[in-house]
Amino acid sequence: MRFERVAKRYAVGEQGPDAPAAVDELTLDVRAHEVLVLVGPSGCGKSTTLRMVNRLVEPTAGRVLLEGEDVSTVDPVELRRRIGYVIQNVGLFPHRTVAQNVATVPRLLAWDKARTRTRVNELLELVGLAPDRYAKRYPHELSGGERQRVGVARALATDPPVLLMDEPFGAVDPVGRRRLQDEFQRIQRELGTTVMLVTHDIDEAVRMADRVAVLSTGAHLEQLAPPLEIVANPATPAVADLVGRGRTARLLSLGRLERADVTAPPPANQDGGTAGVRLGDELAEVLDALTRDSAQALPVRDGDAVIGSVDAEGVLRALRRLGVVEEPATRP
Repeated sequence: MRFERVAKRYAVGEQGPDAPAAVDELTLDVRAHEVLVLVGPSGCGKSTTLRMVNRLVEPTAGRVLLEGEDVSTVDPVELRRRIGYVIQNVGLFPHRTVAQNVATVPRLLAWDKARTRTRVNELLELVGLAPDRYAKRYPHELSGGERQRVGVARALATDPPVLLMDEPFGAVDPVGRRRLQDEFQRIQRELGTTVMLVTHDIDEAVRMADRVAVLSTGAHLEQLAPPLEIVANPATPAVADLVGRGRTARLLSLGRLERADVTAPPPANQDGGTAGVRLGDELAEVLDALTRDSAQALPVRDGDAVIGSVDAEGVLRALRRLGVVEEPATRP
């Protein structure tokens, strides 16, 4: 997808066409097969930006391109059948079963019954809902997380090249939300779908994204970068304010144990068994392991080989490498 100087203005009272823009000349590329997350404060234009892709909102100026084609030249009904769309409250048809909800677009496209049934069963398996248990249930018989999974399955029914997600996990409890995020990441890796996701939650953004687009009022692009860079090196005060005080904790989850953080030799009395951590583990996992085992240091493995050890100082060095902890002052 590509946004070329896209703008959206709404007439407000007597201000007319000079009203402040909800989206003000946004230029942005979404790469094939990536998860791009739009994050920012309420009212910054992130949902408006998303909805201009499937023409639920029409731009005032500029162009939105999907696979090189200007979406304004495509029939909106046909366009929406090519684009998956998932919203916070799912929007399942209450009088239809799970299977019938998932089959909505295939039926509109006149797929035969056998092909539709096969695809529905594949998708229910994909989102972790066994067809024999869930296909004949109705939405009111499902939990919030289960309904959200059905919504994802319905959006993926015809293998759309693009999936739009607007606060998709916002109505789910924190534990269910984390599970849904994990499940969705697994599905996206398996299918390689290009995803644009809107959230107001910076933790969800850095957890889910390949790249994060931080927006301010008018969909002004404050920073576009991988999650680690957003957290470690905020480009503007607005980004720093959004990242907030949880910066170190987020970097522990984003950062990985590297060879530069490992010391040699391995801790004494280690036999190369299962205890320890691995090169590439999250720094948060390394710190948890040190705390859980009350260990001064733990062996580090690369494959089957023990290559050295890591201690709390190694985790601190990693945070310094990421730029979140300053080097200690040198004594005169």
